[in-house]
Amino acid sequence: MLDVKYYKDYSHNYLILKDNGCLSENVYQRKMITENKIKGLLESQERHINGDILLYYEITSRQSLFSIYEGKTIGMEELGKFFLQLKLVNDMLQKYLLDGNCLVLSPEYIFRNLETQEYYFLYYPDPDEGDFTELLDFFLSRVNNEDPKAVEAVYKIADLVAREQFVLDEILKWFQDDVVEGEKSKNRETPTYKGDNQDILAYQGENREETGQAFAPGNFGGQEKKYGKVEWKKIIPLWAAGFLGGAVLIYIMYTFQLSYQEEMYLMIGWIVVAALAAGPGAWILYLSYMNGKEEGQVQLKGEKAYPYVATGEKEDIASRQDLGNTVFIPWTESCENKLYSMDKKNKCHIDLEKLPVTVGKLAGAVDMVINEKSISRMHVKFSKNGNNICITDLNSTNGTFRNGMRLSPNASEVIEPGDEIRLGKLKFIYR
Repeated sequence: MLDVKYYKDYSHNYLILKDNGCLSENVYQRKMITENKIKGLLESQERHINGDILLYYEITSRQSLFSIYEGKTIGMEELGKFFLQLKLVNDMLQKYLLDGNCLVLSPEYIFRNLETQEYYFLYYPDPDEGDFTELLDFFLSRVNNEDPKAVEAVYKIADLVAREQFVLDEILKWFQDDVVEGEKSKNRETPTYKGDNQDILAYQGENREETGQAFAPGNFGGQEKKYGKVEWKKIIPLWAAGFLGGAVLIYIMYTFQLSYQEEMYLMIGWIVVAALAAGPGAWILYLSYMNGKEEGQVQLKGEKAYPYVATGEKEDIASRQDLGNTVFIPWTESCENKLYSMDKKNKCHIDLEKLPVTVGKLAGAVDMVINEKSISRMHVKFSKNGNNICITDLNSTNGTFRNGMRLSPNASEVIEPGDEIRLGKLKFIYR
């Protein structure tokens, strides 16, 4: 059993493993993984504290397999990518004369960079920790039952493992076509829609008809903004022409003696000059008024809680109706179960009625997307433990705070009504 702790310093997140006796015995393996950057392995550092040998594994900007697929399913393409990278890592281990059985194949300790989609494995020089059973059970529980090829592949792997006939090179042939097809489909995907403001809140659903467009100031429910911005490049030349024309007319009035007909022409000239000067000004006032009126309407709409749309497994109608029968402990009986934003610029609410909910800024990887610079790709998870609602920091860069106290990476705490929750620089109040 591994003795695992998590630690965060100013700019790094670490998973720490204490020596169970194997680090002292297997000096070669320990030095190889700490002195070399082996592709596919978590980078590690060796530290000696109070006479103990500790390995610090770098997990910054990476999420565990367990966190990524909690409440979600795994299809054939994702299985193929995983086993392909597992094969590449095993090949690298052979080059460094390292034992492949020392890869810790537990969903909590297999990490993935959500930006590059690369997997990173934890190497600990103890062959007893390389058991494949826990990972196989995880795949069996998470496989997408609507993907018959994925179901068949997982159960075939389980059968091969049970008969001790599992060969990684052989099963990779099952996934080749699906991985190639998946890469092709990525090139045909529709780009993400974003508003003018980068601090926006969007929800990921199965299609755009379910979720609508990204929610942003001035763009609620897919309604486009009707009033544009002031185009100063076009207005300033008109003003300049008006003032120049006025100067010419004044010069003519005081320099020449004009006939009645010429004075009429001069009057028409003054009307044109007045139109050039006053017209753009009136247009600016009109746009300012209409945009201000529209922002007021948006603010009123922004007070409403946004609907939550899950991206994990599909739920049938009966199970959704059963959610109304949830029993809460006394202090949550009248609780709204929402996080209300305390930021005047970001009136976004997080609905906690349907759990678990993951929040971050990487579309497709989380249930709720908040495009804000201080939010990590997968920042935080809200889940239910009995009658309690828990908040879990997902190895975020800028941290998750409850009532001013920062949560440790992957640590969970129960939240109560009135708690102040901070994600990065965004503050919420739980009601």
